[in-house]
Amino acid sequence: MRKDSSIIHSNAPQPVHENDVWLRFEAGCRRWGFLLLVLIIVAGVCGLFSSGIFSETTATSPDNRVSVEYERFGRQTSDISIKVIVRGEPGRGFTLALDGDLMERYEIRTLQPQPLHTLSQNNSLILEYPGKGGPAEHSVWIGLEPLNPGNRHNKITLNNTETVTFSQFIYP
Repeated sequence: MRKDSSIIHSNAPQPVHENDVWLRFEAGCRRWGFLLLVLIIVAGVCGLFSSGIFSETTATSPDNRVSVEYERFGRQTSDISIKVIVRGEPGRGFTLALDGDLMERYEIRTLQPQPLHTLSQNNSLILEYPGKGGPAEHSVWIGLEPLNPGNRHNKITLNNTETVTFSQFIYP
C-alpha cells in the first residue's frame, strides 16, 4: 500500500498550540488534587467531619462525678448522641440541668431513661431522676438534632454543683 504524500505535509500548522505553562499547571492540579482528595477521604474516615477516631471524646467534671461522652464534630442533617454518666451514692436520685447551646441550637429527639420530672427554667432543661436501690453509676442517653451549623458551647450540671462544659462544631 502506498501512502499519499499529499495528505501529510511536513510544515502543516498544528491544530492546537500547546502552552508549556498551562500543561505544567494541569499536571500539578492533577497531582495535588489527587493528594487533597485522598487527605479529605482519610480525614472523613478518621472522624474529622462526623463520628470517628478524632471526633469521639469525653469531658469530665473536676470531682469525676459526672462525665459526658460526645462527638466533637457533627452535621446539621444527622442525629448526635450524648451519653451522660453520673457517679453518685446508691439509692439517691439526681438532677441534671441541660444548659448553654443545648437548649437554643439543638432539638432533643430522644431521652433515655425518661426522667421522673422535667422542668424548664431560665433557658435550661432540668431533668429529675429518682433514686433506686440499684448501682451508684447511672447513664442518660440524649439524642439531639442540630438546628443550624456553627460552633456550640454546651453545659450539663449535676445537682446544681458539678458542671461539665464541652464544645461541638456542626458542619452544614
